Amino acid sequence: MSLPADFRFHHRLRVRWSEVDAQQVVFNGHYLNYLDVASSDHWRAVGLPYPDAFKHAGGDIFVRRNTLEYHAPARLDDWLDIGIRCERIGNSSLTLQWAAWCQGRLIVTGEVVYVHTSLASGRPSPVPDSLRAQLDAWEQGRAVHDVQLGDWASQQVAARAVRTAVFIEEQGIPAAEEWDADDASAVHAVVTNLSGLPLGTGRLILSGESPGDGPEHARIGRMAVLRSSRGVGLARLILSALIAEARLLGKTQLSLHAQVSAMPLYAAAGFEPQGPVFDEVGIAHQRMTLRL
Repeated sequence: MSLPADFRFHHRLRVRWSEVDAQQVVFNGHYLNYLDVASSDHWRAVGLPYPDAFKHAGGDIFVRRNTLEYHAPARLDDWLDIGIRCERIGNSSLTLQWAAWCQGRLIVTGEVVYVHTSLASGRPSPVPDSLRAQLDAWEQGRAVHDVQLGDWASQQVAARAVRTAVFIEEQGIPAAEEWDADDASAVHAVVTNLSGLPLGTGRLILSGESPGDGPEHARIGRMAVLRSSRGVGLARLILSALIAEARLLGKTQLSLHAQVSAMPLYAAAGFEPQGPVFDEVGIAHQRMTLRL
């Protein structure tokens, strides 16, 4: 019998009205939907956001087999805790084991087998070493993301890819307003998975906001995480790296212009709002500061 402690990854969801049948229990077919939802978060958590990470490695995965065993019913408004782990990596297959509980009571167990397929040939292909390394790192409790700091020359390709996807394509910011002279002199942070796929970025400008600001001032900006990788703490990794770099460079005062929706992230790091909310590139922003 599976126990929650057997799984490092867990996803929680609530049973909805549309998912119960005439017997007032979850219709059996919905458990595969639950698995699909949890699997997406599992891939994101292990540093393999779907489908970006698989395309980066030159392939995709397709379900070959699903097996389910039902142990007890789940009902409307039950909270289900779903555990997933990678049980086996074959030559061209990935086998995931999963289970779901309601208040500690085992509801269902299952196994899903994926076949890795080459994007070039459309045929089954060996699971790339990069995917194996990523999954092994997760199951062994090691870090599955890496933060790199550098100048614009070294980080430009990765930072541009993330900022283009988030600011220009997703948020509709004109390209002419995204790229500026500050990039050339800033310190850039890029977070990737273990195979180097860029997932997020941010920058540290080594000057204040006004000519009167002294050398102790610096600014953080252009914080962005790809939509497929949000919710696993990457923005916190980037922000922590930039704050640490500012301290290393002797900065004692940091400021930033936070999109209002992102204010909780900065507040958790100790930033405090200053002044009223204002419009910047058509998006509500709040100036925030942190004394180091």
